[in-house]
Amino acid sequence: MPKLSIIVPVYKVEQYIHKCVDSILKQTFTDFELILVDDGSPDNCGKICDEYAQKDERVRVIHKKNGGLSDARNAGIDAAQGEIIGFIDSDDYIEPNMYEELIRCLEENSCDIVSGDTYVERDGKKRFKGRYTENHLFNGEEAICEILKVNMDNSAWNKIYKRSIIGNIRYPKGRIYEDVATTYKFVANAKRVAYICKPYYHYIKRKGSIVASGFNSKSRYDCFLGYRERLNFAKENNLSCVNDCELLALETALAVLTAFYANDEDRNSERFVDVSNFISEHLNIKYISKMRSKHKFLLWSFKNCKSAHKLYAKLSGIGKRVK
Repeated sequence: MPKLSIIVPVYKVEQYIHKCVDSILKQTFTDFELILVDDGSPDNCGKICDEYAQKDERVRVIHKKNGGLSDARNAGIDAAQGEIIGFIDSDDYIEPNMYEELIRCLEENSCDIVSGDTYVERDGKKRFKGRYTENHLFNGEEAICEILKVNMDNSAWNKIYKRSIIGNIRYPKGRIYEDVATTYKFVANAKRVAYICKPYYHYIKRKGSIVASGFNSKSRYDCFLGYRERLNFAKENNLSCVNDCELLALETALAVLTAFYANDEDRNSERFVDVSNFISEHLNIKYISKMRSKHKFLLWSFKNCKSAHKLYAKLSGIGKRVK
């Protein structure tokens, strides 16, 4: 059995997949299986995956009907044989020593999860801003609050996880921002989590990606659902970061409402009513003073002048389309 299972969902990434897969196969750590999940891709991705499997015995391919990123990751988890799990998105790539160094850290510190950091690349330009200024080792309670406050990022792909802490947890099918709704659950099962202040993962921001549209109503609403679930989790477990979670959920709800106004969402739609009710129920949260200026304005307009929020949304929408 391989020590590590690397899961890569694949869908309409024909021009990126070679760089992604090659970066994995060139890892200095070699005891892994690479599970390529062809999520019903209509281009040549499925064929490319099969070609890799023919060339390298570590590569396994799953061909399935299109079900979205969450469904593809879940299929990979179900098929994985390794005691450690890693995720890579098929339009990204990784440094050659990523898994060697993450696994070494996991074993030397008896961790359940290890997170590296990330380069963000856009239009050929690469930048790195560390989540922390130094390496950290968190106990379970510290780690769950760090991720719920988004000090530690939600991303699935710059981390490794012991299979045992994933258990029966799966990504919510059909949702965008599925990491927001899932990674914290893995962390909640962990007793020790490490962070290495070093970028190993290259996250490519590109036009046409799932979350590229800033005013996509579905993606913003799905993000809100995740942050509301996190708030409920913090409350149910009496965590010290409840107020932080409430602030994040409220700011996200206000951002969703902006998208709804920009896209002329039906005010009687189930999700419009859901978001509006949440904002109404959290108008006087404890951490309003920590709210960013933009969200303070949106909260004021919700209370006093909804037309101001609508105007802001329309103007912002025009600005995004011009870009």
